[in-house]
Amino acid sequence: MKGLIIKPVWAELILDGSKNLEIRGSNAKHRGITGIIESKSQMVFGTAELVETIKLTKDIFENTKKRHLLNISWEELLTIYPTPWAWSFINSNKYKLPIKYDHKQGCVIWVNII
Repeated sequence: MKGLIIKPVWAELILDGSKNLEIRGSNAKHRGITGIIESKSQMVFGTAELVETIKLTKDIFENTKKRHLLNISWEELLTIYPTPWAWSFINSNKYKLPIKYDHKQGCVIWVNII
């Protein structure tokens, strides 16, 4: 299984189902069940299914704010990610207890956890 490293506040919101779009600076080839890892924890806190990626436009970004929860302008987003993408998740499942995994040095976005 692939694991996605996410800042803790965003990981929690994905796992509780209130955030289902994760904004990133590139497309993702991976689809399917994905371990959700809080950055710097070396722990998998649950899973969510990555079902699609969407290359963002200003209109899509503005119309999906309730799904990605970013409180910044399109112009600010472009200073962070010149080509922003939204990664769409469904079926989030938060574990009762997080599971430790062996974090390989150099992994910053994706890790192989099984």
